[in-house]
Amino acid sequence: MLALLVVIGILMLRAAWLEIFQQEWLQQQADKRQMRVVTVPAYRGMITDRNGEPMAISSPVSSLWCNPQDLLKAQEDLRHQAAQVMGDAPSAQAKAAVKEAYNTARGEREVAAEKLAELDEGLRHIEQELEMQPGELSKKLAEASDKQFFYLGRQLSLETAQSILDLDLPGVAVTREYRRYYPLAETAGHVVGMTNIDGAGIEGIEKARNEQLAGKRGKTRVVRDAKGKLVESVISMEEVQPGQDVQLSIDRRIQYLAYKELKTQVSLLNAKAGSVVVLDAHTGEILAMANVPSFNPNNRKELQAYLYRNRAVTDKSEPGSTIKPLTIAAALEARVIGPEVEINTSPGYINFGKYRVKDPRDYGSISLPTLLAKSSNVGASRVALLMNARDQWMFLSRVGFGRVPGAGFSGETSGQLGSYTQWGKVDRASHGYGYGLSASLLQITHAYAPFAANGVLMPATIYKLDKPNLGQQVMSPDTARAVLRMMEAVVQKGGTGEKAMVDGYRIAGKTGTAYKYIDGKYRDDRYLTSFIGVAPASSPRLVVAVQIDEPKIDDSGGRASAPVFAKVMAEALRLLDVPPDDLPNTKQAVQQSEPKTGGAT
Repeated sequence: MLALLVVIGILMLRAAWLEIFQQEWLQQQADKRQMRVVTVPAYRGMITDRNGEPMAISSPVSSLWCNPQDLLKAQEDLRHQAAQVMGDAPSAQAKAAVKEAYNTARGEREVAAEKLAELDEGLRHIEQELEMQPGELSKKLAEASDKQFFYLGRQLSLETAQSILDLDLPGVAVTREYRRYYPLAETAGHVVGMTNIDGAGIEGIEKARNEQLAGKRGKTRVVRDAKGKLVESVISMEEVQPGQDVQLSIDRRIQYLAYKELKTQVSLLNAKAGSVVVLDAHTGEILAMANVPSFNPNNRKELQAYLYRNRAVTDKSEPGSTIKPLTIAAALEARVIGPEVEINTSPGYINFGKYRVKDPRDYGSISLPTLLAKSSNVGASRVALLMNARDQWMFLSRVGFGRVPGAGFSGETSGQLGSYTQWGKVDRASHGYGYGLSASLLQITHAYAPFAANGVLMPATIYKLDKPNLGQQVMSPDTARAVLRMMEAVVQKGGTGEKAMVDGYRIAGKTGTAYKYIDGKYRDDRYLTSFIGVAPASSPRLVVAVQIDEPKIDDSGGRASAPVFAKVMAEALRLLDVPPDDLPNTKQAVQQSEPKTGGAT
């Protein structure tokens, strides 16, 4: 009894020592094992079109993770229990004595086998969800057996994750995350872009506005049990700051029809690629931008890096004949010609030493509208040579050549516009009809905008504006209106852009075919075709540009690109409720209201 009392006294003293003198230390040790600081993901802001329709939204998902050591040990234990051999059933004499023990052991074995089957089924379910080969996940767990953290699956549905959690396996836990969903899929893939699996923007607007969209993650101190499951939240250390929404200037209706028509034409012509840009000339807002081939940001498993490129923004090429209206505008601004002047293109070519600029035939003396309608290289060269190099360079620079558009995309190219001090006679002539310099489709589309806005160039933007930005007067209103009327001849019967006509609307535009410069020479079998136009010509609103890369069937902008322009422009004007200006009862009124500028009609 004395010895027992001494032991009890020692235990009581030890308990008192731990409770009074080591309580804080013990609590700290317990907290280290049970208290965790977890990161709380922030809700990523939406990306919407100009009308508030969603183009990128986040939905809650679960990511399952585990401690591979605990999971593999549990799997091995269950397999061992399930494989235990119980032996033969006991004899009738012994059965009564061991019946209860036998049934208990058999029940434990069956439970273990059932749990093992559930575990294996859960692993197979995850393999199916991630499209893994059978047994691949078990192999990866074995390879990660020396680690204490391993993702079983990322961005799983809440139901799938819960079905795995219900197995109640040690070391398996869930993390709440958000998965990005893109309603327009491949239709707007290049514009909106995408996020990586961790939710960070890596392409398009998702990348350009990642900081604004992402918000700020929070931190919370929580208590977890021995299996890693959340018991309770103790305190919020840092509040979650949800991401902000971003509203684009895109109209998803126009975006859809632009992509649909472009994809159809690229397929029909068996072309390498194509791009479309729709621009509101009065605000600089981009209403649609589509590229083919595209990619579906919702399907990460089939994504290929070469498809991510937003060709309308990042790719630069020689504009070809689409620059000719700008050449005429530059000459009008330099006052070296007037709208009524005629250009002598005889004998149908110009020689610069070994270099020759030629037309399909000798057009003789032609007016400026005819120059554009026939797309005369000789005529454009003669107009360019009337200017000095500095005036030509200054005008092209004012309308955006040689500088980044700054529309809000990452990876925008500045194109190429060399210093005029290095230009020779050949350079000046070739720049006049679109060779020797380069620009993206967005740049050349933007350069056409002043024709539709009385000579004012508004900053291009992919974001919706609450109020218009300040524009720059890059040409006089008279020049803008004169060249616009000249471009109408291109779309009339006999012009190169006849297929760009839109019923009920007057169209002004220009076709272009630019041969590619490859391995030190221009290739006759590799070219870009394009058409850029403005409508309605009497009161312009939209600029639409179409570019088809290496069509295998039609070899000109008038045949390859103009039909896409006509369909996109027609539907866009209808969706925006822009009234027709080419109906019988409006033609006369329009003509009477137009200012006279000599013979340029």
